[in-house]
Amino acid sequence: MPSPWRGRLSWTALIAATILLVQVGAVAYVHISGSNERYLAWAPNDYAVVYTISTSVRGHALTPEQVEERYDVPAHGLWEYPPQQLIDILSRYEGTYGVGQHAVVTLRYSLDGHPERIWRRT
Repeated sequence: MPSPWRGRLSWTALIAATILLVQVGAVAYVHISGSNERYLAWAPNDYAVVYTISTSVRGHALTPEQVEERYDVPAHGLWEYPPQQLIDILSRYEGTYGVGQHAVVTLRYSLDGHPERIWRRT
């Protein structure tokens, strides 16, 4: 006499294997992608970074619109993530697309109302 669990067990095993495969894929993507960019995030987000980005290329200062177009981030505003994430965005662009353009990037920011800090990439 066939077991009544035979069909159900197969579906359960298939679903469990699928979930496991998706989890392994996600872990592999994060850890094998070669990215060292990881940010601790708590809910709710408790970062408030007021910032300004100024960039000059070959001695010519970019307008705020050009800065936003270059980095896909507004030239100034409120950033609600760790400031390191903003620094990584700027560094990643300059380390790939901006190579050889002799750009000088200055990021002025204040985290949660603390004194202003300056990050510069030449």
